[in-house]
Amino acid sequence: MTFELSWSGIFMRRLPRAAWIGAALLALSAAPALAQDLYIGTVEVLKDQVILTRCDLVQNRYVLRDSKDASEKPVAKLRERLKALKAPVYVEVIGRYAEQGEDNALDVISLENITAGKSCHLMDALPGG
Repeated sequence: MTFELSWSGIFMRRLPRAAWIGAALLALSAAPALAQDLYIGTVEVLKDQVILTRCDLVQNRYVLRDSKDASEKPVAKLRERLKALKAPVYVEVIGRYAEQGEDNALDVISLENITAGKSCHLMDALPGG
């Protein structure tokens, strides 16, 4: 009588079925995902583009664009809202970095905590700033 031992046989006996299903689902969902991040700053419209000035020491600027895969168009809606909001307008942008020619851009997934009359820039917090 011969007994054949294989690694797959050992693992199949030792790991519960749920673990194998979980591993299979993880392998299937491991498709490449585009990185998204949170960008905090103030927004304004310049030359018909919504521009985010980031609240960092350098005050990096980004052109905001509606993401192609977003179901809603948050940047287009914000452009209209900015006409009635008192500057500065604070916003938290969830999006992906992109380049637009020589400009930095963000493909926007959503806009959160839009607040008129609020700034997060250091210079605005200092006396005389």
